[in-house]
Amino acid sequence: MQINLLYKGILVAAILSVAPAVFPASPNGSSPRTPSVSSGNGTYGNNASSLLEQIRTDAWGVKNDADRLQALTRQPFLVDWHSDAGQLRSIRAQVNDMGKLLSQLRANESEALPWQQETIEAIEPTLVRLANTTQTAIVSLNGNMEQAQIYYSNMYGFARDMYNQAKQIDKTIVNPRKNANAPHEE
Repeated sequence: MQINLLYKGILVAAILSVAPAVFPASPNGSSPRTPSVSSGNGTYGNNASSLLEQIRTDAWGVKNDADRLQALTRQPFLVDWHSDAGQLRSIRAQVNDMGKLLSQLRANESEALPWQQETIEAIEPTLVRLANTTQTAIVSLNGNMEQAQIYYSNMYGFARDMYNQAKQIDKTIVNPRKNANAPHEE
């Protein structure tokens, strides 16, 4: 099982690290901060809660950026592809950050509380889909700029998918935390 977990962590890291040179990584300082809930017991439980909260914050940022990207693609003749590239660059940076945080959680998952382990397990497939969607959107931007109609219809769908995937990650992290103060079997 440890090998399987290591494989998944490497898979997520590999997916998130693939990006064209057109989009250099840049930190996103516009992510909204969400309220923190300390619900872990012990040192690693608190650290895992903090890492999950950081993933949730990045998911909020992706939702906001994907929403902006959707708005940009609804009015393609008012903006150029540089605006879309900026939104994708921000989304990619946040998705990469979520992948790094997930890798940290996976590295010490056995020390996490049961609800944290369940949350880690639940968000991984969605994060992998989000990373794939982000990468596909970047490739689409690079390959379809001359064919505006195809590009904007595709980008709108990618933005919608990224929004929904980030929303699912946020929802997955929030729901187990509602009962985090309830006693858990360890």
